Amino acid sequence: MNAKQLLAPMSRRSALGMLAAAATVSLPEPAAAICAGIAEAGRWRNLTSSGDPAYIDVKMTSCGDQVLNGQQTSTRYTLKAWVRQSSGQYYGRPAVTATYRSWDGKRWLYGKVPTGGYVDHVWMRVVHDNGQPQLHVMIKHQSLDSKPSSTSQFYYTRTRS
Repeated sequence: MNAKQLLAPMSRRSALGMLAAAATVSLPEPAAAICAGIAEAGRWRNLTSSGDPAYIDVKMTSCGDQVLNGQQTSTRYTLKAWVRQSSGQYYGRPAVTATYRSWDGKRWLYGKVPTGGYVDHVWMRVVHDNGQPQLHVMIKHQSLDSKPSSTSQFYYTRTRS
């Protein structure tokens, strides 16, 4: 029996429905990204009420799960620091690129945040306190002029993923 004889007793609408269903079943599904979320991703609030930055946003901006023109793409992250202004409002410094680096035998997410007369070298990693994740942040405030450089350390709690 050929396809014409098989489809003859069916209505045209039924035949079209079957063909549409067969086409959707046979088409490949879009590939899912293989990048897993990072522990540092999200918005974090400084646990020290007067500490700056008051908030830190960490985002994955691209997933390095493909090869384009023979080159493996890379996974990219951004860091955005929010500081308090004298008015009580928050100012978001421009987002900067963040990368993973090793320091003190551990893996840290690192970014350089320009802050006027300084560059803040921000090192971040998730630690757990009583089973709750906290963002441990070490900052080296590097002076770009004659002011002294300094360091600070803060812990943050996640406010949203």
